[in-house]
Amino acid sequence: MMNIVEQDLIFSGENLILTNQRIIYWPEEDTLILSDLHLGKAAHFRKHGIALPKQVAERDIERLAKLITHYAAKQVVITGDLVHAGANKEVELFASLTLQFPETAFILIKGNHDRFIDKKLSAIGLHAVYSIWNMGPICFTHQYTRELADKWTISGHLHPGVRVQLPTKKYLRCPCYVVTEKQIILPAFSLFTGLDTWSIPENATCYAFFEDGFFKVG
Repeated sequence: MMNIVEQDLIFSGENLILTNQRIIYWPEEDTLILSDLHLGKAAHFRKHGIALPKQVAERDIERLAKLITHYAAKQVVITGDLVHAGANKEVELFASLTLQFPETAFILIKGNHDRFIDKKLSAIGLHAVYSIWNMGPICFTHQYTRELADKWTISGHLHPGVRVQLPTKKYLRCPCYVVTEKQIILPAFSLFTGLDTWSIPENATCYAFFEDGFFKVG
């Protein structure tokens, strides 16, 4: 059974629910928001001689399916890097997911790894593909830029995390949501990603999480 821990956040005047499952739920819009699935990344590494389990993407897709069911989401917004490298069998897993939820709209904000042409992206069940997209007061983009400084933005790309020293002098690394006054940077949804603990904006609060809860840093 999936353990879902929630953390409420008011952002742009909207109530958002951060979860320890690397996804945000926006109740007002019945929308789930995530980033960086990187479908095909494990296969790409295997192709280059690095042994990785084939179940990596399957577990990510299964987790997403459970979250869509749990929240009865009518819309899923992916802020980039859905596909890691070209056409691959892991993309077919996503296509099967969209067929499993015909009443749910899947929207992609293209990231630097999403090199499929839009026609192919729509063929795997995406209802719309954008480079930048506004819904209500929030602007969705894959990678934040200064040109968006006057907007409330939700982005991905960085795979943010925190590094915390424990009493034992060892360090704990956890994924996190990075939150500033007008910006949220999402953790990577895929469990097979590294963590960037160095590119956190100044004056940001990090909502770091683990299996059983959240803690704030900054």
